[in-house]
Amino acid sequence: MSTYRKMEEVLKHAHELAEFANEQLAKANRQEAQLSEVDYTNTQQLLEEMNLELEKMIKFANHEQRYNLHKAQQMIQDSQNEFVLGVRM
Repeated sequence: MSTYRKMEEVLKHAHELAEFANEQLAKANRQEAQLSEVDYTNTQQLLEEMNLELEKMIKFANHEQRYNLHKAQQMIQDSQNEFVLGVRM
């Protein structure tokens, strides 16, 4: 797979994962629903794995790619922070 294609797939996955984390956070904060510890742990693990994957790709990216990867990484880190601070177990 070409580097460009891999980069695009990772960026797309990062955006989808951030949306998923936001949905899980919204679910956990609704009065009638509660996020299970398993769902919470799995979501946190997915976010951390994506953060690490983005970090690896940043090392080999050109300037423009690095910019886009950093933006995606910041989005994932923001989701991690919101998730930790926002979920009431």
